[in-house]
Amino acid sequence: MSREKVSRLRQLLSEAVPQTTVAPSVEETDAWRRYQAFAENDPLPDHDTSPRARRVRNVNRIAIWYGWTREIQRFLDNHDAASISSLDDELVERLHDHFVTLEQCVQEGCDPPDTPAAR
Repeated sequence: MSREKVSRLRQLLSEAVPQTTVAPSVEETDAWRRYQAFAENDPLPDHDTSPRARRVRNVNRIAIWYGWTREIQRFLDNHDAASISSLDDELVERLHDHFVTLEQCVQEGCDPPDTPAAR
């Protein structure tokens, strides 16, 4: 019989405490999603400081921050490459320039360079 009393007491206590769950705002949900993507994909510091390695890290940073990983895949598909590491230095530089341009467009509120102008 004591189990029934304990169960009843637990039920009464849970009912006595108001369950106030406020749904997070869209901005908060988006911020948590971005942070979680950043935290999951944040690599350990790299010791390679070559220009190529810095460009690749910058491309990855931009792609992860803005959710543009599919843009990397599109670039790789267009150049028949399996990964960024399989690109030669010239293509890595072009990929980096493309992502820097896209980031600048977002920061400045411009249209992406490969789309028609807005009317």
